[in-house]
Amino acid sequence: MKVSRCLGLGLSWLALAVAATACASRATPAGDEGKIMEQQGVSYVSGGDDAASMQGMLAIAAQFNVRLTMVDAERGKPLGGAMVDVASQEGRTVLHATASGPLFYMRLKPGAYRLSVGYQGRDQMRNIVVADEPLDITYRLSVNTLEDDWLLCGTTRCPAR
Repeated sequence: MKVSRCLGLGLSWLALAVAATACASRATPAGDEGKIMEQQGVSYVSGGDDAASMQGMLAIAAQFNVRLTMVDAERGKPLGGAMVDVASQEGRTVLHATASGPLFYMRLKPGAYRLSVGYQGRDQMRNIVVADEPLDITYRLSVNTLEDDWLLCGTTRCPAR
């Protein structure tokens, strides 16, 4: 459901846009990008926000058997901040992490898993089987931008809808 608000063209809307962008832009603690981490025996790494980070991620890609790329479905631009959840076939969570960049690599033991990637409350799930060959998966995620939620107008009254 879209929410329309009528705001004057003062600085208040700009402050709101900056605050909303800052909240959505980084959900992972600073310093975790590009650092190989481990959770319940699963090694993982995320990054790729800039050219140097992208090169670093590509250099270590061969060490991981599941490699995710997240992009904005409408614009095709790289997208960081997605939630990545991996559950075993029995439903036990083996990994729950926030991607710090558009690339997220993990090393899973061979077997069947339920993989879920979510962004802005929308999840995409799929079953995967990890075997000998690495899996390269691209998630095209819908992004709700500020323009989608707000109608900005220069008058004190918004036009009737």
